Amino acid sequence: MHEKHSFKTMRVLYLFNRPRGDDARRVLAGEMHDNNFYGMFRLPHFGVRAEMLELEQFLPQRLCAVLRWILRFYSSHLPVYPLFFRYDIVFTSGAYGTQLVHTVLHVRRPKWVMYDFSITGLIGEGKTLHQKVFKWMVGRAAGIVTISEREAERLRTMFPRLREKIKFIPLGVDLAYFAPRSISQKRQVFAPGLDPCRDYTTVFSATDGLVPLLVSRSRAIDDMGTLPRHVTTTFFDAHTILNAYAESKVVIVSLDIRNGINDAAGTTTVVEAMAMGKAIVATRTPTSESYIVDGVNGILVPQCDPAAMHNAIKKLLDDDVLRAALGKNAREFAEKNLDAELMAECFAEFFRAF
Repeated sequence: MHEKHSFKTMRVLYLFNRPRGDDARRVLAGEMHDNNFYGMFRLPHFGVRAEMLELEQFLPQRLCAVLRWILRFYSSHLPVYPLFFRYDIVFTSGAYGTQLVHTVLHVRRPKWVMYDFSITGLIGEGKTLHQKVFKWMVGRAAGIVTISEREAERLRTMFPRLREKIKFIPLGVDLAYFAPRSISQKRQVFAPGLDPCRDYTTVFSATDGLVPLLVSRSRAIDDMGTLPRHVTTTFFDAHTILNAYAESKVVIVSLDIRNGINDAAGTTTVVEAMAMGKAIVATRTPTSESYIVDGVNGILVPQCDPAAMHNAIKKLLDDDVLRAALGKNAREFAEKNLDAELMAECFAEFFRAF
C-alpha cells in the first residue's frame, strides 16, 4: 500500500508475549485479519516503520522453547535486547522483565511505551514488593496507551509526571473482515473468548432453560468437566468465528474481574461483535463502558448476576426490533470509533510526540 503521509520515517518495535511469526505471515498473505497486531501492519501508512522481534527469528525452535521456559512470560526478549537500539520506540503490553532491565539501565533511547491492559490492576494497592517495583517501573516509562477511558484517568492521577503521555485509544478492529453478514440466524447465543476472566458460571446459569449457548473451547472450559446440556464448545479460528458471530442472535461477554487484575478482559470480543453488527450483552466494567452505552449499542449488566443477564438475553431474543437496532448502532459506533486504520493513525500521532 502507498503511504498516505510524507512524515520522516520513525521505527517502532512491537514485542509480543508469544510467538506470532506464523500469524504475521498469514496476515501478509491476506489469509487472516490483523486485529491481534494492534496496528503494526498499518503504521507504515502513516510514515511509521513497525516491526517485531522474536527469538524464533534468530534461533532454532527447540532452543527458543527452552529459553522461553527459562525466561518465562515477561522476559523472553532479553536475548535479543541489543537489537532494540535500532528503534526509536518499544511498544508492548507485556515484556515487563525486559522493561525492568531497560529501566534499571536508564536507557534514554529507544523510548518504552506501554500498551495498557491491566496496569492499575497489577499495581493494586502498591503494598507488596512486586507491586512497588512494578509501579516504580511504570512511572519511568515514556508513555502509556490505554484501551479504557477510565484507566487513562486512573493512570494520570497515579503518575502525574506522565499525564501528557497517557492516551486513550480505542481498541481497533478490521471493519472489512468483521462485517455484518446476510446469513440465517439460529436461536442461539455466542460467548467467545479465551481469557481466564470469563465468567462461565454466570452465563451458564443465565442461559439455562432459555437458549442454546455456544462458547469457545479453552483450558478453563476443559477444566470444568461435564458441562450443562445446553452448552456447546468449539475451537474457532479466524474464519470459523465469523459464522459463529453471524449465526448467533446475541453475543455475550460475561466477566468476573472481582480480583481487579484484568479490567480490559473481553474487549476484543466486544469490538469484533460491534463490527459484526451484533446485539451484545456484556458485564459492566470500567472498560466496557468505554465502548457500550447501555440500551443504545448494547446492554450492560452487573457483574456475576445471572438473573440480570438472563433478563437481558430474553429481552433481546423476544424483541427483534430492539435486537436489530442495537446491532445497527453497534456497527455505526465501530465505523466511527473502532476502525483499525484510525487506531494506527492515532498510534502514529502519539509516537511522534516523543
